[in-house]
Amino acid sequence: MSQDHPTSRPTPADGGLALARSATPDQRAATAGSLDHLRPPSGRPQELLPGHRLVRVTGGDDWLKAEAFVYEMYVKIGYTDPSPRHRVEELAHYADRSIFNVVMDEDGNVVGTIRNIYGRYDDLPVNQFDRTDHADPDPVCELSSLVVDPTQRSTGVIEHLYRAGWRDAWRSGSSALVALIDDWLFDVFKETYRLPFRRIGVGQHYMGSEPVPVALPLVAPAYLDHVRENPHFWAWILEGILPSEVNDWSLPIVLVDPDLARTPGGIDEGIAPPERFPIGPDLTR
Repeated sequence: MSQDHPTSRPTPADGGLALARSATPDQRAATAGSLDHLRPPSGRPQELLPGHRLVRVTGGDDWLKAEAFVYEMYVKIGYTDPSPRHRVEELAHYADRSIFNVVMDEDGNVVGTIRNIYGRYDDLPVNQFDRTDHADPDPVCELSSLVVDPTQRSTGVIEHLYRAGWRDAWRSGSSALVALIDDWLFDVFKETYRLPFRRIGVGQHYMGSEPVPVALPLVAPAYLDHVRENPHFWAWILEGILPSEVNDWSLPIVLVDPDLARTPGGIDEGIAPPERFPIGPDLTR
């Protein structure tokens, strides 16, 4: 996703914004109802491999490693032009409003990334596309740079990155996630994961592909159909946030077969909220 999508097809200041909030009338209308699905739900994702760890990155050497990882993947498949700085220049000027979540292996090598860019819709990369759905008020959070090492696909990395981006977007006070994704990935999110994504604009050519702008509301009522249709995935989502956040955000709770509880694997260091978000006080309501 930024380009805002993976590189190939499947093979305010202190966390005080983590408060319960209600869906706007536009959000309720946009997410009402459930679709007939052709695929079975995803169920519970795999745990990270032993030796893998998910970390939140806000600067320093790990930031440079994350930027270089995305850059190298994007150059290889033609999503961006070469740069002497080894970064995606189209995204570089959003650094002061971004954080990365990164999965690293036991040697400290980056194997997957996702980037959250916070702000008003009109100030984000997604604004380069014509918007047709204005249900989600500012601020929003754009998911970008969702990239996974091809050798690490189907190992739970992409799902853990998604969960990390989702929870840090919710913690920031954003009303929705927005992203630029290819149609096939939109279908996977809707049909396999049963997540309440919706198209919010017109697709166009961008950084080597033909993505469409989409949104995922960050309001509890939007997830009721998802919880009914993919309860094991939702139970896993809740494991990735604090119990107090489940309560503060008024999220639905689901009980699932304990035989499907998590097994030992890698470490998710992002469950604890960050100390601050790169989002100004004027963007928090």
